[in-house]
Amino acid sequence: MLDADREEIVATIERVQTTLEDISVRGLRAASPEQLAGLQSFLDEFRRIGASHLAERMSLLLSAARNDDPSAAGALLRAQTSVRLFERVLTLEVAHEALTVWNDALHPRKMGLELDFVEEDEL
Repeated sequence: MLDADREEIVATIERVQTTLEDISVRGLRAASPEQLAGLQSFLDEFRRIGASHLAERMSLLLSAARNDDPSAAGALLRAQTSVRLFERVLTLEVAHEALTVWNDALHPRKMGLELDFVEEDEL
């Protein structure tokens, strides 16, 4: 994944979390039309980036909120949980990539590199 793509996804996740937290504090029935429109744009963004699970959670939340469904509070909590889990998975992927780069730098011969200036016992 490219750094620019990752940064865009992280920024989106942060905006989603902020919006969901605001809605949690105020309550779903008090959610403004702008907040619901924001949730719709997040739904569209999740579909665009291929995060179908998050898109489904957001879709269920929007539907429940717009229809004053009693299950809306549960849908909100499930959406928040899914977004947080997605953030954790993304964090683990970034950490894995960083550790792989670090490990490859420590063990250059695994990458097929021959370094004449490094003594064998130094590796």
